[in-house]
Amino acid sequence: MKKPLKLLLLPILLVFLFSSCSYSTHELKNRLIIQAIGVDTIENGRVQVTLQTLNTEMAGNPNSGADLGNVINSLTTEGSTVAEAISNAAKQVGKLPMLSQNRLIVFGRDTAKAGIQPYLDYFVRDAQNRATVYVAVSDTSAKDLVSAELGESVVAASSLEDILQAMQFNLNIVNQELYMLVNQVETDAADAYMPVLKAEQGEGGESKFKLQSVAVFDEDKMLYELQDEGVIALQILTNQVESGGAFSIYNTKYQSNMTLQIEKCRVRIRPLVENDQPVFDVRIRINADIAENQTEQPFSVTEDYLNETKKSAEAYINNLITENTKQSFTKFQTDPFCLGMRFKRKQAKFYKTHIENWKEMLPNVKVRVHTEVEIERVGNGVENI
Repeated sequence: MKKPLKLLLLPILLVFLFSSCSYSTHELKNRLIIQAIGVDTIENGRVQVTLQTLNTEMAGNPNSGADLGNVINSLTTEGSTVAEAISNAAKQVGKLPMLSQNRLIVFGRDTAKAGIQPYLDYFVRDAQNRATVYVAVSDTSAKDLVSAELGESVVAASSLEDILQAMQFNLNIVNQELYMLVNQVETDAADAYMPVLKAEQGEGGESKFKLQSVAVFDEDKMLYELQDEGVIALQILTNQVESGGAFSIYNTKYQSNMTLQIEKCRVRIRPLVENDQPVFDVRIRINADIAENQTEQPFSVTEDYLNETKKSAEAYINNLITENTKQSFTKFQTDPFCLGMRFKRKQAKFYKTHIENWKEMLPNVKVRVHTEVEIERVGNGVENI
């Protein structure tokens, strides 16, 4: 009996092994490849999720000759949670979502003001989500930003990612990753921040993106925004300036504008306790080149001019750090610069015994800044041209 049974099973197995499947969830054309996720709160406590996805029909039918549309699609669904909304999206299009390719998570402005804590759990808990994915706030709704199109051959999420990655050579741009955001929301020694992105209508009806500001949070709620010099202060104090980036100063003595290009920036922050109050001794050393000199004699740079430029640059950085930390600490009682986390590590005993709430201490925190600027290259003079 055993031998006939084996002979009967063999052709059945062969049929299964060599027959082609008409539908496989592992094929890219049958997956919902997510590039960006937007989260907006709507009425009745529900959440609206907007997905920016790759048009997999283009990959599945490259030679069909049919008009397959743009390289990206957008899809909006809702649910009682983010997970339910994304599940509903899968039901709507009949494709299994692929979250591992996601480039960006966006929260709408109203959602950020109301609190993002309820929506972070999904992005941390689901194993498909990457901890290093960028997070941001939309200047309007998340749907406006995520569903914006730049053209039929442009992946909008990739363009947004490029803007955020420009932080490495632009002092006015700050990015934020998911794991850092969660750490800042969860700790009592720092406050979270996220870049605010905006989609604007460009020529021809297509959108263009820009970084509007940096949102600072009180716990999980957006409280205020850093602009221009505040963003530079944030970059410096969080030690995110290594090389690249430029800043402009005014040389009072020579009445001229000058732009300096940073070649190297080193920051040392020492948390101290003086008179039972937290003190931060901030030492900044910047090596910079002259990128442009707008004066009556721009090509002639004397030693005295360089010394005055050095003094002006040092005063500018000192004032920038002092004023922006003071405003955050006294006016808003927030610490997006993560100085509290440094203090908690270095002055653990004092922190534990004296500070039950770091925010209550912030108005009394003293920040001493000493900046040293070295001008390395001045460029060609007229005599070298």
